[in-house]
Amino acid sequence: MTQHWRRFLARSTPPGAVLNFSVDEFVLEVAINLRYCLNLVHPTSECIDLAELVLLRARHYSQARMGDKSRLFAETEDALAQATRLLEIELEYCSTRGVKSNGNQVV
Repeated sequence: MTQHWRRFLARSTPPGAVLNFSVDEFVLEVAINLRYCLNLVHPTSECIDLAELVLLRARHYSQARMGDKSRLFAETEDALAQATRLLEIELEYCSTRGVKSNGNQVV
């Protein structure tokens, strides 16, 4: 089964060293990509909860990045990566349940 959600989840990772980083743009991009992920599978409640956790950690990461606190920045980046990995595992499970044909799940 093709797992198109992987492309969207990959777009939810931090952009690296960019000069014009925007907290709002990054969080919005993560939210949009998470929504696409959830719309491509039959999400469980665990899947939806993990997507919300990824979004929350993306906000924390963005705020720490803009706050110029390197220790906190590294911790929030790790927390975002861990939440994303947990969501990836759950999305894998959800994708084995079949591709969603018509859904309205929202993060």
